[in-house]
Amino acid sequence: MTKRETKLTLADIQQNADALNKKQKFYIDKDQGKYINYYPKFSKRKITILISDLANTIEYIQQNKLDFFQNDNELNNYILFLIIKHFTDLQSELKDKPIETHFATMNHLVDIGWYEIFLTEMFTIHEISNVLEEINKRLNLSIKYLELEKELTNLQSTEDGIGK
Repeated sequence: MTKRETKLTLADIQQNADALNKKQKFYIDKDQGKYINYYPKFSKRKITILISDLANTIEYIQQNKLDFFQNDNELNNYILFLIIKHFTDLQSELKDKPIETHFATMNHLVDIGWYEIFLTEMFTIHEISNVLEEINKRLNLSIKYLELEKELTNLQSTEDGIGK
């Protein structure tokens, strides 16, 4: 039996957006009633904000010559921390706090074991993979853009040399 076709409506769009932006409670300690609100589904818009946050953090670290991101492992851990930050209520708690507080919070989460719990029990691997794929896609786009820019600069330099 074939399904009846229906036209997409604004109500359909709103319903899907509402479902995407719905928070749930994750209990860190049920005995104490300790929980954190989180988004089980990651919206594209929030992923874009996360990537912008990452870029701003990298720029801040470089400008201020901070001792962070000494290797890829540190960068990967911070990206996973940003997932925790942006898809939980930590986002509002860390808003307007210095970068150093973000790193301290990440380290505290690791020390008490919640970092791993959030990444393995609260979020699905599918949602985490979506973020990592989007970062990778944008990184590859940036690399292609830089290569193209270099080619154009070389071409222009060659033409300038020939025209003289």
